Amino acid sequence: MKRDFKAITGKTYDVIVIGGGIVGAGVARDTTLRGLDTLLLEKEDFAYGTTSRSTRLVHGGLRYLRQLEFKLVRQDLSEREVLLRIAPNLVRPLAFLIPVPNLSLNVAMALGTTLYDVISYDKTLPSRRFFSKNKTLEKEPGLEVKGLQGSYEYYDCQVAYPERLNYETALSAYEKGAAVVNHARVTGLVKEGTRIAGVEVKDEITGEILQVKAKLVVNAAGHWVDLVKEMVFSNKSPYLRRTKGVHLVIPQVSHNALVLFSPRDSRLFFVIPWEGFSLVGTTDTDYTDNLDAVYATNEDVNYLLDGLHIAYPKVTIDDVYYTTAGLRSLALKPGKSASDTSRSHELIDHSKRDGLDGFVTVLGGKITAYREVAKDVADMVCHKLGNRARCITGETPLPGAPLIGQEEINQSAVESTLSIDTIQHLVAIYGSRYKQVINLIKENAAGRRQISQGGPDIVAQIWYAVQKESALTINDFMLRRGMLGFRADLGLDAVDEVGQEMKKLLGWSAEELQKQTTSYHEVAALTRRFKTA
Repeated sequence: MKRDFKAITGKTYDVIVIGGGIVGAGVARDTTLRGLDTLLLEKEDFAYGTTSRSTRLVHGGLRYLRQLEFKLVRQDLSEREVLLRIAPNLVRPLAFLIPVPNLSLNVAMALGTTLYDVISYDKTLPSRRFFSKNKTLEKEPGLEVKGLQGSYEYYDCQVAYPERLNYETALSAYEKGAAVVNHARVTGLVKEGTRIAGVEVKDEITGEILQVKAKLVVNAAGHWVDLVKEMVFSNKSPYLRRTKGVHLVIPQVSHNALVLFSPRDSRLFFVIPWEGFSLVGTTDTDYTDNLDAVYATNEDVNYLLDGLHIAYPKVTIDDVYYTTAGLRSLALKPGKSASDTSRSHELIDHSKRDGLDGFVTVLGGKITAYREVAKDVADMVCHKLGNRARCITGETPLPGAPLIGQEEINQSAVESTLSIDTIQHLVAIYGSRYKQVINLIKENAAGRRQISQGGPDIVAQIWYAVQKESALTINDFMLRRGMLGFRADLGLDAVDEVGQEMKKLLGWSAEELQKQTTSYHEVAALTRRFKTA
């Protein structure tokens, strides 16, 4: 995917999508596959916001059954099956255990998991099972739940790298003809009479500002939606309720994913095996602070540790490697608590609500249902533009599909003389496109060099990210193309190597390299801010 900021001017697009998170990328993919000339603009980088700070699950949402949101659960369970088909390289089945310490929770979970099975009547995943106390401890020998009676097992899915799911969705749009530009900040909406006719956009790399015309503009900016809305409606009430979700990354404590309930407020949270760690989360508290510098506080961390101590009382704050913190963009519903506010999405057709044509806003939604949310937006867009093409995103695989088997991995290791660990790592990130990275090594053997000692990442990944995946900053590569930034040390030992390679590829000055390096260190520090807050 080649970024070309200058090429987006001088024409009128059918639709401009503001926001390159998972929903915005999904909208761009859907409208493009239906034949609309689409431009996707992202102010930072794909998955920069909430998408990369999620629980990394594709799931129906067991806890939403308690809120009687059966339609939402059914939608998400249906979309779970779609993502298993179109992105099998990224979305994998994951077993969950719910330890039950008392009769009331035992009964509740028996009913809840049974209902979950009923609602997911067309699933391909295994059905729920009950395990005795002894069997539960056999599966999870480190579990220390007082009064343990047994556990319920059910299945959902994990997307270990939602950043890559987001990127592949944007790439799919690009491959079908969309213009896709990251580091392109929309600074204004172009208004002509009673319609929005385009956007003013700033290249965050060069500082250049352009106007781009469109028949229709979609505001899919996630938790920045209100900021875009205020470009035309400065006096309207907010559309969003933003709530903060924090996760802890700690040494791996469980073999399976676990569902636990906080002793403070009975909220459901997860302990999930991820990349050799346990990912613990999440919180759900209202947030009104800086939208670009979201971080965990001591209170957030202690809340999660209190819950974790139900099962693993020996884990302390010193065991936390780092945290992630993101914002949910929920459609504002007065009178509801943060946790009880619906995760259902809403669309605003501003021609009907405000008499302003050519403008649509997307509120809410979650990773699991992003394709369905995008479908609803594309349906509205196509209706307005007189396009009758049907949605085909659910039957069109993403670029990294299909699934690569162990036999091919072993053969590729032999042919490339790279380690099996490195090939498996490349396959996990790029799916079937991993051979494009290996091909760079054939052209230049220096690409096989490890980025940092003992790790599976190789220099060719940096080349590939810059040349083929629109990576323009160290942050882009460390956090959203490769996965070095998610190691226990946050990849700090690799930053200089990555910076030097990107400097050569992008022609950075020494000053720019220092700026880029400093920026990454600041981002890394934010994930550990709770330890000194």
